[in-house]
Amino acid sequence: MSYIIKPDEMTPIERMQAFSEGKEIDRIPCCPFLGESCSSMFGRSIREYNHSIEALVDVAVGSFEKFRPDSIGFGPGLQGVPEAMGSEVVFPEYSTPYMSKPAINDYNEIHKLKPIDPYKDGRISYFLEALKITNEKISHKVSVGSSVGGPFTTAAFLRGTELFLKDLTKNPEMAHTLLEISTQSIINYIDAVCDLGLSPSLAEPIASCTMISSKKFREFAKPYLKKCMDRIIERRGSGTTLHICGKTKKVWADMVDVGISNLSLDNIEDIGELKEEFGDKVCLIGNVDPIEAIMRGTREDIYNEARQCIRKAHNSPKGFILSTGCDVPIGTDPDKILALMDAARIFGRYPINIKEL
Repeated sequence: MSYIIKPDEMTPIERMQAFSEGKEIDRIPCCPFLGESCSSMFGRSIREYNHSIEALVDVAVGSFEKFRPDSIGFGPGLQGVPEAMGSEVVFPEYSTPYMSKPAINDYNEIHKLKPIDPYKDGRISYFLEALKITNEKISHKVSVGSSVGGPFTTAAFLRGTELFLKDLTKNPEMAHTLLEISTQSIINYIDAVCDLGLSPSLAEPIASCTMISSKKFREFAKPYLKKCMDRIIERRGSGTTLHICGKTKKVWADMVDVGISNLSLDNIEDIGELKEEFGDKVCLIGNVDPIEAIMRGTREDIYNEARQCIRKAHNSPKGFILSTGCDVPIGTDPDKILALMDAARIFGRYPINIKEL
């Protein structure tokens, strides 16, 4: 089937500014989760991306110029803060970095942990400097932001995920102590990003209901997420985006209650159900399958899945942003990302033609 892809009538910065003010826009915003997975498209390895200010800027600016998403962002991800606090990370040349050794093996060592100085510890300063340069280069065209792992995921990577999850039951007091230290590190990063005039967002994959119960989420994840979101609201005037991989339906109300403005949904959940329950409270982001649709699917597959997301959520009261359900996988054909952007232009152009969806 052939489609008419009409050119955009607004720039990304114009579109998102109007979107935030509740004004009319030309099409549904589209912001796929890019970042290090796009490194090779611009001649950079994953390892280089994580250790070079120049590479970070090249990939961010290159990603915007090539794909024209409605926002661009990057940050130290899930590993950056734990590494800056003493955990060890392995950086393969062309695959995802992973934790190889936690900062502490026993809570007798917790005294070694200190909240980060984002300007001195680990690689955090690389990301801050790259954000500053990127913002100077393209902020007149697109908004720039930064993502960081949340307190729960950070604590898990400081202790070792399996041990930390056991601690929630066997040693809850020390788990809370570790979470307090992790939270302060995240807040320190939040402050550094806000000092640049940018908005931070949070990712908490280890706090998924795939990993812990909703009861454990409310006791060990929610209070610390709220502290971080409170700081963002204090600094930026409103909440920001929260993404939790995996199953989250049982804690949607808790995620909203933290004070977020945008809820980014994994593709294994139904964005239509989320709209019915919480569309009047937060903007919805999601949730095209990044693996089966974006990486492995055809352009038609991507169109079909994006169309379903738009059909289910286009009229969400607080707004809807088309995106991937998680990061675009390493090795994805750039044309697949362009296909998602085109899907927003084909099916998300206002006024939405529901018969085409």
